Amino acid sequence: MAEESELAGARGGKDPYLLASLHRGLEVLDCFAERESWTLSDLAARLGHNKATIFRVLHTLEQFGYLAKESATGRYGLGLRLHALGTAAMRHEQLRWQALPPLQDLAEATGETVHVGILHEGVVVTVQIVEGTHAVRMHSAVGKRSPAHASALGKVLLAHLPDAEVDGVIAAHGLPRFTPATITTAEGLRAALHRVRLDGIARDEEEIEPGLRCLAAPITDRSGRPTAALAISAPASRMDAARVAELVPRVKATAARISRMLGSPSMAAA
Repeated sequence: MAEESELAGARGGKDPYLLASLHRGLEVLDCFAERESWTLSDLAARLGHNKATIFRVLHTLEQFGYLAKESATGRYGLGLRLHALGTAAMRHEQLRWQALPPLQDLAEATGETVHVGILHEGVVVTVQIVEGTHAVRMHSAVGKRSPAHASALGKVLLAHLPDAEVDGVIAAHGLPRFTPATITTAEGLRAALHRVRLDGIARDEEEIEPGLRCLAAPITDRSGRPTAALAISAPASRMDAARVAELVPRVKATAARISRMLGSPSMAAA
């Protein structure tokens, strides 16, 4: 009952879904934008909460690596986990906006929809997209989530993971069927990923949606690792063998261009 009362007070009776404990934790983290380190007493005074409450928040954040406590002074500062999250956010934002001009050029040259995605918790997330100019075209949106095993983007990204991580994705998400062409066995997926590594390109042959085909190539980061992928999508009627042969080098070249912009050492030499 005390927690419910406290929760209602924190949300001011307006938002039934606001968690008071999480709200306090975020309030504490926000304070570190004002100064690099805080004592327990200073934070309690700054936020108007008693020390016992703030101590529990600080202890929880410290245990999960979001804050670090200096043993000599007892002061709290930001932990490595927050730095890692900030670095990841900046990296994804850099990818999103640096990829835009190359995507626009490829979409203009081909008339087809092009997009960039990353693998997050075993699922492909679209981070940038430029729609094609054809009346009939593939529609998507930033933030769209797609199954990795059935998409060209996902197969590119899975192909460059260790086998154990691929097995983990399969265990977590399974291999559900979306069309008659969807790969639904671990052996079939491993064979497809092997072809991706050999060809440097992944294909979605109407595996996630009937009548839709995609081609994808890896984008490498400063460490030279494939951390994102570029794909072009079009109706199957426009993606016959001749068109695919024409598009493959364009997709690879655009992915390489983005990789160079991101400082990929393997692409810098190219």
